[in-house]
Amino acid sequence: MFDKQYRFRGRHAVRVDKLTGVFDSDSKAKLFDRNVDVYANAPLVGFLYGRRADIDNEKNPETNQVYNQNVMGDRVIYSQEELIFNFRLIMLLDKDYEPDEDKRIDKAFRHMGDDPADEERFDSYVRGGVDVLYEKLIEGASSPDDFISRLYDFIEEFHERFHEETNVEEILKMCSK
Repeated sequence: MFDKQYRFRGRHAVRVDKLTGVFDSDSKAKLFDRNVDVYANAPLVGFLYGRRADIDNEKNPETNQVYNQNVMGDRVIYSQEELIFNFRLIMLLDKDYEPDEDKRIDKAFRHMGDDPADEERFDSYVRGGVDVLYEKLIEGASSPDDFISRLYDFIEEFHERFHEETNVEEILKMCSK
């Protein structure tokens, strides 16, 4: 698992292209440098926002080919440790997918990658995360100031939504069990 090329298809390929594109031609600023950066972050965003998405086969009207954006195999392998960590984290936390805690642990560690449904679940969070990132960072932005403002708003929302509710004492209690 995570040892070969990964392909974004359809609208997700178009969105990855926008997320990695230069939004300020003067400074050459980008939100994400590479497709692999989107691939590594999108599943966590998708999971945290509760967003999954099906494979999309939107075609380029000029070529009648499905849009594609690749993450080259060497980039996937280079990021394998981070991707495996993200996969395991999602398998451990996704109670809707697998309610039984022991089975979630098995999916994350003992049987990682054995069940194609687990990989598809992870990929659906990747696609959902791409949708969230696109909606929050790209959609409606037209100037460099818009992109920076949307990025700032997203970071603020993320902080309010996920960090402010974090109770360090509760985490320490859980870790000491």
